[in-house]
Parts: sequence; structure tokens; C-alpha cells
Amino acid sequence: MADTLEQIGYTVPSVSLDYTARDYDAVLAELVRRGQQVMPEWVARGEGDFIIMLAEIMASSTDLNNLYIDRAVSESVLETATTRAAILQLAEQIGYIVHGSIGSTATVTLVTDTNGIAVTVPKGTVLVSDYIDELDGPIPFETDDQVVVPANGATATVTVTQGRTLPTYEAGEGTGVSGQVVQIPHKGVIEGSVRVWVQAPHADIEWVRVNRLMDAGPHDRVFIVRLNADDTSTVIFGSGTNGYIPELGARISLSYRVGVGSSGNIPAGKIVSLVSSGLSGVRVQFNASGVPVSTAAIGGSDPESNDEIRRNAPRAFAAQRRAVTDEDYARLALEVPGVSAANAVSSRTGSVTIFITGPERSTPNTDLLDAVHTHLVDASMIGTRVAVSGPTYISVNFGTVANPLRVFVAPGWRDTHVKASVQTALQNLFKASEVTFGTRITLSKVYTSLASIPGVININIPVMARADAPQAGADDAVMAAFEMPVLGTVQIVTSGGVITPE
Repeated sequence: MADTLEQIGYTVPSVSLDYTARDYDAVLAELVRRGQQVMPEWVARGEGDFIIMLAEIMASSTDLNNLYIDRAVSESVLETATTRAAILQLAEQIGYIVHGSIGSTATVTLVTDTNGIAVTVPKGTVLVSDYIDELDGPIPFETDDQVVVPANGATATVTVTQGRTLPTYEAGEGTGVSGQVVQIPHKGVIEGSVRVWVQAPHADIEWVRVNRLMDAGPHDRVFIVRLNADDTSTVIFGSGTNGYIPELGARISLSYRVGVGSSGNIPAGKIVSLVSSGLSGVRVQFNASGVPVSTAAIGGSDPESNDEIRRNAPRAFAAQRRAVTDEDYARLALEVPGVSAANAVSSRTGSVTIFITGPERSTPNTDLLDAVHTHLVDASMIGTRVAVSGPTYISVNFGTVANPLRVFVAPGWRDTHVKASVQTALQNLFKASEVTFGTRITLSKVYTSLASIPGVININIPVMARADAPQAGADDAVMAAFEMPVLGTVQIVTSGGVITPE
């Protein structure tokens, strides 16, 4: 056996270790320090030194390994995860369902031709907006219900939802394997629009979408839809224990609606024409000014953001799918895809009202209100009356024309730039991540936020008040349990700085 270093008379020096060195520079410096301790006669001579080269290789690999270790730790926790795939997987693990795109809704008035006959406009008839620069084209909408437009130039109003339903197509065949997955290639699939048919001996049978397969029995023909990291979607079938398995070789067909999310929130008077073939004698009505008679399209949303998932998933998980306390109802409401905020109020035993908002604190549509109601009734104690409602939005105003918010600008700073920064800071105080039901907008927080803006010497806020209160004096804007604050009017003047010529 070979002799040890001690046996041949070599004394191994005592070397201290700094285990806090983690990045490339720190590890390299530590390796050089330790090398000089072990070999006092060695003097580092720069990058051409062979020992330095070895140290750099080791420092690089150590830095990379530490990066992977840190990422593995951070990506395993919802609060610190950064990648979309990890956030979606963690949300799924705790039973939170992330919503996809949601189509905006509007109403459109249709009119028949003068001396024309009555026209039946079927459900799903396509209308389009005028040209939208941001999307380089028009936006499609579809009618939610069939409507009969009376004859002789009479009118009828119909509700439309943004998106275009794709024709049914064959997406694959049953594999007979538990948990079969079928990928949907399109992005922007509208939440709740996916329909699935599976071939049976005598006809194609439409299966039912559910939120969770764990609630299904072994013979229930159900499926779930989950959002992918690239904003496409996946259809997932049952295991044979929770949900039926499509039979081997059975044809699987899909249909769904594709939309543009928040880009579908367009102003009133923008939906201009019907484009469905085979439909004549009816058109979109225009008013005396030549503007189409259509309301603003609202409620459209992009797939749920990472921040919103982090905020709502832990609260939804805490409810554990039973509603006893007011907080349980609020948490359970967040399990319904599309709900971004919820608050429950109960004034007496056996009755509870839940206030909800749609994506990004928007007004919930009827379908979302109904979905939340159904979800909560199923989890409620027998005999409990459940009501679901949207929020009351309360505008908070800053300054008036006669008594504006005054910003004192530091020398050398452009007044218009500082004014714009103040406006942006106020808007940020009302972002979805900052407000919810019952939020108190404090005057101290406003002052702190505005005073920290570069170029601001001082701030004077003479008026800060709810829009429904007297517009005099500045005080906290206090919201009730059913109220949601939004930014109202802002009147700003600047003093000092570099004045921008008009």
C-alpha cells in the first residue's frame, strides 16, 4: 500500500474553508487563496498560469452547479418560482385551476332592411369590429343566443362574445391508457369553450368538462382542460377510477373558441358588420352620426398572470373545499377560473353574499357569477342561502381644478416627465396586485409613493376623496366590504424644474 503524505514526511498545512463562496468570482478568489496556503512558493501569474486555468474551470463549474441548486430550490415553491411551467405545476398540485383567455362581451343592435322580412339570426353568428391597428385586423365576435329581428326596418339587440369558434376536427384516437392527453395547438383558447366528442358504436358522444377528475366516478365520461406554459391548452381524460378512459382506437374530436383576450376590450361603436354567409336582409344598425350601435366590449382577459396565481392559489387551497366561515366562501370562490378577487359577507345565520371580480379586477359576467354560485352551493351547509354579486367600483379623486395636487420639481428635472411619473405612481396604487374588496387607500401611502419619485422635492395633496364624498380635504379612502377602489380624476400642477414650453 502506498505511503501516506505524513508517512513520507510531508506536513499537510491546515487550510480554512469559506463555504459562503458561491459565485464565480468568490469561488475563484477562494481557490487562489487556498492554493497559496498549500503551496506558499506558488505565485499567481495571471490567466496564462496553468493552476489559474484549473481554478477558473473549477470556479465556473461550481458557479453553474450553485445556480442549478438555487433554481431547483426556488422553483419548487410557488412564492419564489419564476418559470411559467413551474408556477402552473405548483398551482395544479394544490388544486388551483389557472384560467385561460376570457372573451369580452358587448351588445349590438341589428336592423332589418326597410320593407324587408323578419330575419332569424342564429346563435354563433359572426360579427366583426372595424380595423384594429394593434392586431393588424378586425376582431371577431359571436352571438350568444338566437335572435329574431322584426321586419320592415325594426331592430333587436343581441349579446355577443369575442372569439371565433373553430370547426370540429379530429384530434386523435383513444389509446386505452389512463390519463390520456390531447394537445390543443392554438393559443388563446377561450375559457370554458372546449367541447369533446368521442366515438362510440352508434354515434359520437359528447363528453362533459369538469374542473377536477377526482370528483368523477369510473364510468363518468368527463375531461379536464389545463393551460400550458406556452399558453396552449391540454385536454386530459380519466384514469378509469376517476373518469372513464376513451376506448382504444375511438376517434376523438374537438371544437373550441379562440380569442384575443384583453385586446378584445374595445370602445363602443366599434362592432361594424355581420360576416356570416347565407344571412341577408339584416345588418348592424348605425345611428344618425354614422356610428354603429354597439356597447363597449368589456371583461376580456389574457391567461392568468403569474402574480395573480401566486396571490390567489394559496388562499383557494386554504378552503379545503368546504364552506363554513365567510373566509371559506371567499377562498372557494377563487377556485372558479376567472375570479381574481372575492369577499364574503354574512349578516345573519344561514345566508351569505359573496362579491367577486373577474380577471384583473374586472366586472364579472353572468356566466362567471353563475359558475361561482353553483360551485359555492355544492360546498355549502344544507339550508344556507348563497348569493353572488359583482363589486361596486368607487373612484378615488386627487385634486380638483380649483385646488390641484401640487408637485414641486427639483432643479434640472423636466416638469412634464415628473408629472407623468406621478400619474403613473398613482395608477400603480390601484393595480390588481394592490387593491381588493375593502381596501383602504391611505393618505400616508400615497405621500410615501409620490415622494420617492426621482425629481420630486415635495408633494402637496389638498384633496383626496371618494368620488361620492365632498371634494374637499384629504383623508384615507375607506372601502366597504363590497367596494373596490379605482383611480378617479387626477388634477396635477407642477412648480419648479425645467419647464417644458407649450
